[in-house]
Amino acid sequence: MAERVLSSRRDRTVKIVRAEGDPFQRGRAIGRAFADEIGSSVAYYRDYFAERGLAGARLEEVAGPFVRAASRQLPGESEILRGTAEGAGVPFLDLFVPNAYEELEPLARHGPVDVPRVERCSALTVTAPGSTLLGHNENWLAADAGTVGVVIEIPSEAEGIALVSPTAAAYLPAVGMNAAGYAQGVMSLVASDDRVGVPRVHVSRHALEALSLDDAVRRTGVEGRSGGYGYTCALAGGGAWTIETSATRQAVLQGPAAHTNHYLDPDLARIGEERSAGSVGRYERLVELLGERPPRTPEDLMAFLSDHDASPDSVCLHADPAEGGEGTTVLFSMVCDLEARRMWVAGGNPCTAPYEEIDLAEVLQS
Repeated sequence: MAERVLSSRRDRTVKIVRAEGDPFQRGRAIGRAFADEIGSSVAYYRDYFAERGLAGARLEEVAGPFVRAASRQLPGESEILRGTAEGAGVPFLDLFVPNAYEELEPLARHGPVDVPRVERCSALTVTAPGSTLLGHNENWLAADAGTVGVVIEIPSEAEGIALVSPTAAAYLPAVGMNAAGYAQGVMSLVASDDRVGVPRVHVSRHALEALSLDDAVRRTGVEGRSGGYGYTCALAGGGAWTIETSATRQAVLQGPAAHTNHYLDPDLARIGEERSAGSVGRYERLVELLGERPPRTPEDLMAFLSDHDASPDSVCLHADPAEGGEGTTVLFSMVCDLEARRMWVAGGNPCTAPYEEIDLAEVLQS
């Protein structure tokens, strides 16, 4: 089935792609629509890991167990990725590598070139009578800046639920909102039980189809996962919560909250890596903002996500030009109003990039 690039609004700066069919068909449509962007990312990460000793047969040897774990435990997500590779005209392993960056990066830390620590995402949820809001800043390597788009997935009957997800083109959708009114943001976490297993990005794509809290817990707790994430979750009319996982453990924290890149659950914090100053600074600033002026509208969340007052790294994180593609920046910012089934996406730092509105009902019926 051919992909469709939606362009009904002439002022859109973020490409929106609608992909229908079974997992492979959806992936192929995504790959075709984002072929140039995917090609750029794939080339970057091929060189990135080659400089650190992971290339050719060595890369196949190291990545192979992760590929097999993903195919065994989450075949649908693996098929989306295989279809994307075919649609974009790139080798599957080359596309798998960025989708397993968080698994492969530690294995490359002692290569010829050191791997810098990457400060990753920030998110928060807010509930009020008749309103459930979720905001997320996607912090990632600046090499992927400019490759951001919005994916609309319409599964075949009985194969899943329709969803809308902003993402860097080379990656499986991981954050966003589905037609049931469930939304999630995702934060990178590291713990001492990290292992070979299903890559985190595959698990987060699986969780994006959740229909309830219990379903989200089940989906984020996939057996055999390689490591964990912090999932900031909300459901229209159903409240908000945070699910923290490691490779072998899981905790649910009830209520709306902020999250960055360190464990909040005390038991998981004991096996988590040392909290970075950047993660603590962003988290404490979001908590401070929530206390000072509780947000009531999507625009309030947009202001929070554009904030620069945290130290040493702001919520609206900007890459250091001296670090080139390895610097960390906000690739995109997302705000969801779950009851209204609306999403706003800024393709870059939200302090400068405009938020563009996406009506979930409208795009699903297009």
